[in-house]
Amino acid sequence: MATSKTENRQDLPSDNASRLAIYDVVYGLASADGTGAVSEAELFERVISRLRVLVPRELHIVGERAYVEDKIKACISEGIICESGDDGDRTLTLTSKAPQVRYPDGEVRDYPPGLELARERLDADNARLRAAGFDVLQFVPSAAENPDGPYFQALLASMSEHGFMKQFPLVHHQDDAVVDGRARIQAAKILNLEVEYLRYGSERDRTAARRRDTPLDRVSVALHSNAGRLGSETWDAVHEQVARVTGRDWSETAADLAVSELWRRSVPADYSPQFTVRRLPYRDGGEAKVQVTADNKVMLRSLIEAGGLSNYKIKMLDNYVPFERARSEYSAGRKAVFARAEDLITGIAAMQRERRQRKLKIDPEWNQIRDWLQANFATAALESGGSGATT
Repeated sequence: MATSKTENRQDLPSDNASRLAIYDVVYGLASADGTGAVSEAELFERVISRLRVLVPRELHIVGERAYVEDKIKACISEGIICESGDDGDRTLTLTSKAPQVRYPDGEVRDYPPGLELARERLDADNARLRAAGFDVLQFVPSAAENPDGPYFQALLASMSEHGFMKQFPLVHHQDDAVVDGRARIQAAKILNLEVEYLRYGSERDRTAARRRDTPLDRVSVALHSNAGRLGSETWDAVHEQVARVTGRDWSETAADLAVSELWRRSVPADYSPQFTVRRLPYRDGGEAKVQVTADNKVMLRSLIEAGGLSNYKIKMLDNYVPFERARSEYSAGRKAVFARAEDLITGIAAMQRERRQRKLKIDPEWNQIRDWLQANFATAALESGGSGATT
């Protein structure tokens, strides 16, 4: 069934999980195209075990058969199931209308059949892989393992000519793993080049990346990013190793990944907190304008403008400082960009260092802004375990 996007503000029924469970059972019991008829008795036998997990209290209060009957009526009223026959021999059939579900980004979309069960099975797969310490890199060879081979030699030649290109940064995961880029790291070491790592523009981007980082996602990254040099035997071997740990045939896991693809790619809706701030003067005797939170997050526009730079200069820090968007009592209802003072101290230094290496202009105001940050926050950063000032 086609997936459509509807209004974000659309409300879903409070019993939507039960309706989805009924829909999935009818779909599963029907023919391959979802058009077959299902008896009410078949539906009850298949759905009741799931409802006992989802709504045990409601089943206890209302009664199992009465509850299922009520939800069948709700699905019929909603137009996603139609009935035929009399009370003694009633059958149920899916219509062309799908129930709705809210995705992590807040949008309400048509529900893909089997999504909820697929997500649960994938969560179980990932849990088993984590518990087993599964590392896909053990089964995917790196081009660096054959330094005289054509792939690694071509990489060396490219990086010798062009350096470590920023359009191919490495993703450094929380556990220090690098799923894609072992050969680039080795080539950079040989050529004495600085490795380029992916820098997130905001904490929201960082959180979204962490949410997607699962053992199964790493399997996908490792295989697809090296697809040009890996043979089918490597793909099959990796899939077999995953199946050995999860206890499921890879084709089943792949089917669940396909059903849940849009859900997994959906980034949670942006959340804009309201920060309570105090205002500090940028110069002795000057007006207090620089907005700072209790945990030393600085509103960048107020700092940049107080330092004598145009606020568009904030973009110069995009690759060096993690940002967070929030509102304050002084932001006139608009989202403002905040960053931790210790991150700004190190980030400005990194930006200046790279611009010097590239022989680009550096506004002298950046030195003054960094000095102000160090004077006001360097001690606090060190006391809290931060990196403090760097040179």
